[in-house]
Amino acid sequence: MQVISLGVASMLTSYLLTISCVMLKRIRGEPLLPSKFDLGMMGLPINIAAVVFLLFLWVFTFFPVGPNPTVVDMNWASLGYGCVLVFAVVYYVIRGRYVYVGPVRYVNKE
Repeated sequence: MQVISLGVASMLTSYLLTISCVMLKRIRGEPLLPSKFDLGMMGLPINIAAVVFLLFLWVFTFFPVGPNPTVVDMNWASLGYGCVLVFAVVYYVIRGRYVYVGPVRYVNKE
């Protein structure tokens, strides 16, 4: 069960990050990339509702399956998620920010 919770939490995190980035661009008034689908004036309220809903779901992915869990029945996905998050941040601070070349550099080279 922990593996499923960890997968769902990771998927929700990716949705939260992408929708939050679009929401931040809308709040700042920055132009979005052109696309075939546009939410128009309802874009920001829909983005806010999506972020609130996803945060609500994200919290509940770390809850145990039933009430009064024992050590065996506890959902340990929060521990796994936290360990991976700490490792990723530490790796980025120590090495990743010096090695990673983002896609914008490749586009600007051409």
